[in-house]
Amino acid sequence: MFAKYKDAIRRVTGDYLYTIIAVSFALNLLALDYILLSQATTFRIMAAQNTLFYNASTILLSIITAILFGVSSAMVVYILKRRKSVKESAPSTFFGTVFAAVASGCPVCGAWLLPLLGIAGSLAAFPLQGLEIRLLAIGLLIFSIAQSTNIILGLCKDSKKHVQTSVIVIVAFIVALLLLPNLPSQFKVRFQLSGVSVPTVTAGADVNAIYDQVNPREGYAISARYGNIGYQLVQAGVIDFDRFSLLYERSGTPLTKAQLKIFSEEGSDENILINRENSYFLLNLFWAFGLGNDNPILTEGQITQYGNASIGDFASTGGWTIATKPLEAYYSKLPMAPLNDEQQARLLAVAENTYRPCCGNSTAFPDCNHGMALLGVLELMAYNNATEEEMFEAAKYFSAFWFPQQAVDVATLFMVTEGKAFKDIDGSMFLSEQFFSGRGWSQVRGWLESNVQGGVESQTPNGGGCGVESGAPVQKQVIPQGGGGCGV
Repeated sequence: MFAKYKDAIRRVTGDYLYTIIAVSFALNLLALDYILLSQATTFRIMAAQNTLFYNASTILLSIITAILFGVSSAMVVYILKRRKSVKESAPSTFFGTVFAAVASGCPVCGAWLLPLLGIAGSLAAFPLQGLEIRLLAIGLLIFSIAQSTNIILGLCKDSKKHVQTSVIVIVAFIVALLLLPNLPSQFKVRFQLSGVSVPTVTAGADVNAIYDQVNPREGYAISARYGNIGYQLVQAGVIDFDRFSLLYERSGTPLTKAQLKIFSEEGSDENILINRENSYFLLNLFWAFGLGNDNPILTEGQITQYGNASIGDFASTGGWTIATKPLEAYYSKLPMAPLNDEQQARLLAVAENTYRPCCGNSTAFPDCNHGMALLGVLELMAYNNATEEEMFEAAKYFSAFWFPQQAVDVATLFMVTEGKAFKDIDGSMFLSEQFFSGRGWSQVRGWLESNVQGGVESQTPNGGGCGVESGAPVQKQVIPQGGGGCGV
């Protein structure tokens, strides 16, 4: 029985062109599967949410589906190209192959298929939480390969019957999808882990406790001092001090004596510490520092590659509106933190792997105020010989003060799924694209809303655009806005 399938596949793969087609289609289906998965969840969340059997089955069935899809696709192309005499039969086989691939959508994110068939609800309604969709798709692909084998070997004599059989099988597939969600509950298998389906975080005091972790009242200090960076920025025209100080008077948080000292010629010997009261001040101070400090990331990095003819088209460059000189006069012109090759390598390693949820880019592409400010912080730390680990940890806390809501959400995820407190989460993991980029955070937020009992209420108002004072603290809120927005 299997001999004829081997014979047909050998005929097809005997030509390297069809081997390439098979491999290409298989890899593309796996890539599509991954893309769809990444739009709804992450591997870490998926692993934490479901049993090992479910996750292993999902991966194994994905690979089997991709292989069968590649083989079936190559056979269909072979038929369409070589067997003109069966042109009436080939389209039905082709349709069956494509339909099987579409229907196989990953069990986590494949719910997009169900509304097309009039099926309400999610994959949780299926007895095997969507695994049966893959199993049915594999069956459909095997049927497609069998039909193609008969055509290739000349065993299919009745093309009309061939088409009818294909239609019947596809209709049966659709009917199965419609009936499976309606099976009694006793036929359903639970693959979701109980520790995740009943989260420990519900609301109120628990969320506030996590906020106290990500924005500790005592703040977070780094091993770098202010010196007179404020004075240098004013002298170079990066900061118009009168307009700068007016921002804080208008926001109800006028500059303190300690902050004013940073702008004096003698400067300040205090270690830089970020807390709930000064996060807005540090956001703008280091935004200016990041803009003015001479560094290859600004002159040779992504911001120049995507800036086309004008470097001032970004929120971080064109949005800085309180300078006394034009951007070209101070952009990456001040040697305030000159780095050697080793220091620059450490800076780049951290910058390329720390993301932000507002723009979704890494610190190595500082196209908004938060990215430029964090770049400035990391430059100063690298200049003071901080290790990569220290820089990742500092970036985690500075980002948490500037994005308190997003930090609470990601910290909540780690607490629920891994039992980790914020201080124990690796900075490079916390700020990775998977969790702290725009897409990563939205996935985290969606997961929390679906799995945390009663959902997770937003604790801060949304930050506003790129206006001059959009980063100012907002009054009367549960979690302070801190450095929200993309403007001064």
